[in-house]
This record gives sequence, structure tokens and C-alpha cells, in this order.
Amino acid sequence: MAKKFLLVVLALIIAGGAFAQTDTDSAEAEVKTETAMAKNTVVVDIGPTIIGAVIGAAGGMLGGDESLSSSGFGIAAQYERQITEKFSVAGRFAYLGGGVGAEDSYTEKDPVTGATATVKTGLGIDMSSYSIEGHARFYPSGRIFFLDGMLGFANMSVAFSGSMKGTVEVAGQKEEQKVDANVDASQGFIKMGAKIGWRISPRKGGFTFEPSFGYSYGIGFGDTIGQQLSSQIKKKTGADIDEKSFDDIFDIIEDFIFIGGPRLTLAFGWRF
Repeated sequence: MAKKFLLVVLALIIAGGAFAQTDTDSAEAEVKTETAMAKNTVVVDIGPTIIGAVIGAAGGMLGGDESLSSSGFGIAAQYERQITEKFSVAGRFAYLGGGVGAEDSYTEKDPVTGATATVKTGLGIDMSSYSIEGHARFYPSGRIFFLDGMLGFANMSVAFSGSMKGTVEVAGQKEEQKVDANVDASQGFIKMGAKIGWRISPRKGGFTFEPSFGYSYGIGFGDTIGQQLSSQIKKKTGADIDEKSFDDIFDIIEDFIFIGGPRLTLAFGWRF
């Protein structure tokens, strides 16, 4: 009986040791897996590039007038650092710019004096914005899907350029006159936003594709772009400008294109 009891005790000790070893191996495996996880990700986002291309195609979409030209470009880059399996932080820089220009000319002849007047006009508007953002990310499963919150600073600049050149010819004598009117303005914003997305990449590192969708919003400080432009135009030309109309136009541009609005991210990069 005593021998049987000793055998049972010995079997329990051996089994307990085996289970303890198994638990230790599992813990070590989890630590190795955590250590092996790539902690750095660098991506380039072509979402702003698509918006820039749309701005660049605006000339054709507005009627195909050969005197109307447009251009646009955008890009963004981001670095992400994995803090834990489910939490990371990231820094992002984004730029978006575009412009539209128009030229026109006409000639008139005075039937009485025979004087000929040729007038050429030009009007252009260039807009650009950049943002510096801090992101905090949460990966609920520690894998692909993530929730992203953002806080940062953004700046938007607008420049108007206008010119009028006239040439009057009377009896072979030419007289030229030219008037230029250029105004510009810029405004800073506190930028906030949130998005959901998927970081598709090998856990240990390699090529990364990151699609996401979200919304951002900017809170401006200082005089608005509309206020600055209308004030400058009044001083230079004496024209009576409706400041509210200027503000309404640029509010839409800021809120949905250059500063805030829905945002689609299509990022490609490397995880290491």
C-alpha cells in the first residue's frame, strides 16, 4: 500500500513538472512572438495625390476652355511606432496644392478716330495647405484592424494674381498700360480627426498596404482667409467686396478639401 502511494505521489510530481515546463515554454513563445513583431512602419499616402489630380483636371471639367488652365499635387508620409501589441503612435506630414488660371484678350476699334485698343487680362488663384499631425492607434485584436485618433496643426494659403495689359494704337503710334493686382492670405488651424482602417502586412515586417477612411476638422484662429482677402482687395482697388460671400466660399474649400472633410487613405510602405 505504501509503495502504491509513493508511486502515485511520484507520478503527480512528474506530471506537475511536465505541465510547469509546458507553461514556461508557452510564456517564452509569447515573449518571442511579441519581440519578433515589427515595431516600425513607414508609409506614403497617395490619397492627397488623387485629390490633387482632380484639382488639376478642373480646367477640363469646367468646360474645356483653352484659356483656362489648372494644376494640382498632393502627398503625405507617415511614421508609426508600435508601443504594445494593441497600441501605437504615429507622426504624419501632408501637403496639398492646386491652382487655376485664366487668360483672355480682345480688340476693339473706334469707328470715329480709328484708334485700336487691344486688352489682355489674366487671373489666377493658387491654394495650398500642409499639416503636421500626431496619431494614436488602437488595434482591438492586435492584428490588422485599427481605430485612429488625430490631433495636429494645419496651415492654408491663398494667392490671387490679376493683370490687365492694354495697347492703344492711333496713327501708327502705340501706347501701353499695365495694371497688376496681387493679394494673398494664410490662416492656421488646430486639426482633429478620427478614422478606421486596416494595416495589411506580415507581422514580422515587409511590404505594407494601409487603406483607411475617416473625417477631419479644422478650427481656425486669427482673421479668416475671406476677411484678409476682401480687406486687401478693398484697399488696392476700392471695390466694395461682400466679406461674407468670400468667407462662405473659403469655408467650403477649407472644410471639405484643403483642411477637413472626408478622407480616404491609400498608403503603401514598409514595416520593419
